[in-house]
Amino acid sequence: MKKKVGVFKILTAIALIAMLFTACTGNNAPNKSTAEPGTDTSKSTEKSTATATPQPDKKPVTIRVGVIDDPSEKANVQAVADIMKKDFPHITVKIEPYIGDMKQKALLQAASGDLPDVTWLADGYVKEFAEAGILEPLNDYIKQYDVDISDIYPAMLSYGKVGETIYMLPRDNLHMVMAVNTTLLKQEGLSLPSNDWDWATFLEYAKKLTKKDASGKTTQWAVSLQPVGPIVWGPCAQGRGVNYLNKEAGKIQFSDPKVVQGLTDCWSLVKDGMAVDPFGQYPEDPFYAGQAAFMVTAKWAAEGINNASIAKGFEWDVTTFPKLPGKRAVGSGTSGYSVYAKSKHKEEAAAFVTAFVKKEGQEAFMKVGNGVPILMSMKDSKGWQDNPVPGKNVSAYTAFPEDDALREHELAFSAKKAGEINSGVLAAYQKYMEGTMSLDDSLKELDERVNAME
Repeated sequence: MKKKVGVFKILTAIALIAMLFTACTGNNAPNKSTAEPGTDTSKSTEKSTATATPQPDKKPVTIRVGVIDDPSEKANVQAVADIMKKDFPHITVKIEPYIGDMKQKALLQAASGDLPDVTWLADGYVKEFAEAGILEPLNDYIKQYDVDISDIYPAMLSYGKVGETIYMLPRDNLHMVMAVNTTLLKQEGLSLPSNDWDWATFLEYAKKLTKKDASGKTTQWAVSLQPVGPIVWGPCAQGRGVNYLNKEAGKIQFSDPKVVQGLTDCWSLVKDGMAVDPFGQYPEDPFYAGQAAFMVTAKWAAEGINNASIAKGFEWDVTTFPKLPGKRAVGSGTSGYSVYAKSKHKEEAAAFVTAFVKKEGQEAFMKVGNGVPILMSMKDSKGWQDNPVPGKNVSAYTAFPEDDALREHELAFSAKKAGEINSGVLAAYQKYMEGTMSLDDSLKELDERVNAME
């Protein structure tokens, strides 16, 4: 591939990709503690079907809830606010959408002391906001409002933590899957892959499903992978069995031969024309246009895929992200709600945040949302499984949660250092595609540069 991609175009595209995944979790990680704050192992996960114990008459309070400027998210918040009225009749929720760049708007409001009592956060923002003193620790409120966090997917809960302190409670489980154009598969005599398929099987499918014209130009792609975002390159980098982050040393090791090979496994799909070029110019998205057989995505995209299938005349389903050559690693992420540290109504704000992760709150959320419940006990609920249409392989959305691959660097390092890693991996991808530097050399440069940072 000879096409050179400008720096501005690269950064713009990666920003859009990051927004796509994080805002709709959109970002995203596991914690294996056996005694999390607020966990009562003597009680069943069925115990918290209501939002909380009904409160005695209290003075009316209005809490402001900052949300991304999206109709669906406003509806999510309103749904949970409505069910809260039963137990907290004195609380009124005022929804305030962030117009424009959510993160920058929230940081500016926090700097002026005017952040809403409750704020939506993408998982990748939690560490930065917490370390800036913007977020209230939630551990005590989790106990106060009787939240059973042992029922929350461990990876999703970890995204809201800094150390052992919980600053954000996640609202849904974003576990990456493969959307499948089953019409294209049937044309090649292929069936929907089972949830336990592997990379070798995926490559067999990919070779049959990629179509090129006489000039060698791809006209039908095997997969839309978006491999330049950490929610995809993260699992790929770990796919040969070595993590790109040496946790004990606190350093990155992208130049490890197995990490290099893991990235090559995924990036070579683009170079060989089997995967959609993330920076290519297309009249419309190839998967939604019926021109790609697989797409790495999550539950939030199901409605749009279903609408596209009707418009373009193809059938669709979902399966898991295939097991990589050395291990299973699945991209993950979430978003959720936090309490402002300077709020004058912290208890009421925390009541709202904790309501989101209780059964009744999740049921309300699932009626208007297009996500997967954050509670493991609800994984078989038809309320989310039949949205937007029944009959799909929805078990893929909750399969192998123990293999959720965290964006380790975003949890371990400062926002500046994590950003340097993200931009450095992107630059390595560009050089690999252009052939201007070997992947080994560019990743070695990245290791040296980042590991020298404070």
